[in-house]
Amino acid sequence: MQCLHHKYRQTRSAIVSTILQPVITSAGLAAVFRAQQNGFKAKITKIGIGSGVHQVDENTTNLKAERYRLDIDCAEYDEANKQLHLTVRDDSKVADDGFFVNEVGFYTEEEVNGQIRHVLFAVYSATDPIAYKSNDIDLLLAFDLTLTGVPGDAITIIDKGVDFNILIAPELAKMARSQIMNMYRHLKQKFALIDKGIL
Repeated sequence: MQCLHHKYRQTRSAIVSTILQPVITSAGLAAVFRAQQNGFKAKITKIGIGSGVHQVDENTTNLKAERYRLDIDCAEYDEANKQLHLTVRDDSKVADDGFFVNEVGFYTEEEVNGQIRHVLFAVYSATDPIAYKSNDIDLLLAFDLTLTGVPGDAITIIDKGVDFNILIAPELAKMARSQIMNMYRHLKQKFALIDKGIL
C-alpha cells in the first residue's frame, strides 16, 4: 500500500495519511495468543486518538489522554510488506476548542465472561502531531501500520467496508477548487498592478 505522504488542511476537512511504527504491547500479544488458542483470529475493531505525549513501550496499556475511539471505515493488508492500511473518518464533536492528535491506539476486541473487552494491541505517541482536530475540522485519517513479530494471518480487521476513494474524492475536489480560486485571485491582482504600472 502506497502512502500519500501528504497532510492536507482545510476549513472543514483534512486528509492525513501517515506511516506509523507503533509498539505492539504485551497485552496485545497476549490477546492474539488467547484468540489463537481458541481457534480464532484477534479482531482489531477500534482506533483511539488522543493528545497525550509519552514514552510508549510493550507494557503500555492505555493512551495518556485518549479523547475517543473510532470505528474503522476501511482496512487492507499488504502481505508483502506486512502492513495494515486502516482508514477512519473522524467527524466527532469535541467539547473544547480542539486538540492536536499526538497519540494513536489500536484496540482488539475479545469476549470475557460474556462481556466485550477492548485491549490495547499497539500504541503510538510522538511530540510531532499527526493532525489537529476541532469542531471546524473533520479528519480523514489513513494509517499504514507495520506489523513486526505478529503473523498477519493471526489478525483480522473489523471495518465498515467503506470505499476510501469515495470518501477522499469529494475532499480532493474541494481542495482543487480552492487552489484554482487562489491562483485566479493572485493573477487578477497581478494584472491589476501591471495596469497601474506598478509591475
